[in-house]
Amino acid sequence: MTELHSVLMRRDDMTAEEAADTIAELRRRVLAGENPEELLHCELGLEPDYVFDLL
Repeated sequence: MTELHSVLMRRDDMTAEEAADTIAELRRRVLAGENPEELLHCELGLEPDYVFDLL
């Protein structure tokens, strides 16, 4: 489990499965060419500290 998983579960009260699904979707979007820092900020309201959890 990454730090991003932990943050989503703690902050957003997600289950482990929900956090994993959210991260998988964001990873898919990064692979499609979207900027991971922008995704973290716009979609999750997080700083780019967690960018490596998406790569």
